[in-house]
Amino acid sequence: MKSLLVLRTFWAICLFTILTAGEAQVTLVVAAPGSDITLGCSFPQRETNDPLHVRLIWLHRDTEVVHRYSDGRDQLQKQSPAYRGRTELYPDQIAAGNASLRLTGVQESDHGNYICAVYNEMGRFLVNVSVRVAAPYSAPQLSIQTTCNNITVKLTSYEGFPQPTLNWSWAGGSEVTHLSLDSRGRYEVQSEMALQTNDTLTVTVEMKLEVLNQSFSRTVTLHPLPECSVKRNTLWLLAPVVLLILVLALLFILLYIRRPPTVSDRQGFIFI
Repeated sequence: MKSLLVLRTFWAICLFTILTAGEAQVTLVVAAPGSDITLGCSFPQRETNDPLHVRLIWLHRDTEVVHRYSDGRDQLQKQSPAYRGRTELYPDQIAAGNASLRLTGVQESDHGNYICAVYNEMGRFLVNVSVRVAAPYSAPQLSIQTTCNNITVKLTSYEGFPQPTLNWSWAGGSEVTHLSLDSRGRYEVQSEMALQTNDTLTVTVEMKLEVLNQSFSRTVTLHPLPECSVKRNTLWLLAPVVLLILVLALLFILLYIRRPPTVSDRQGFIFI
């Protein structure tokens, strides 16, 4: 009964400390989706202190229990389901004052503020860690596809998170952007701009990931396609000629069918 009272008092102290520690220094950790990270937390500890007297709790956004430790072992009965099987302390280092937490398989929902609250024989200690779930994109590549009807400029980039912002400088074209997640939860970006032009045209596309201050700008100069114009003009010039030949052939067939039979034609008949 006494140990239960002590444990409740510890958690109450931790919660009070958390709610009144708005000015504590925050450590920023940037984590890519699917990666494994360590959230650092250290506290003063005498060499003579017993690790069994160390109690600690990791919280996400003040209320979600990420990991608990007391009486020399993990206490995960009230751990949030989102973190089950994904958290681990370094138990052999707790006696030295290391309460860092290893978090595996980072997910988008892991974004936010974490608090490490520790209580031992020397007092109460608090560490704030902010996790930012983000990953830089690969340098975007441009490719150009041409037909007689239009020119398509395609941008491709991989392995980034979260979704970037794209801005094409040519507003008169048709833009289509596709985003797909890979097996690690990072985005593949494919954005196309289809346009028509009879003049030389410069097109610029900008891609930004503001959370990591990442920015790319790509420019391409497009020229009209004279070979397609020649082909179209040639077809228009040949069309009347082809039509005239077809009409003359049809008239010849009709005249041949309707002409009266000649003597040679009659001689060719066989009467039975």
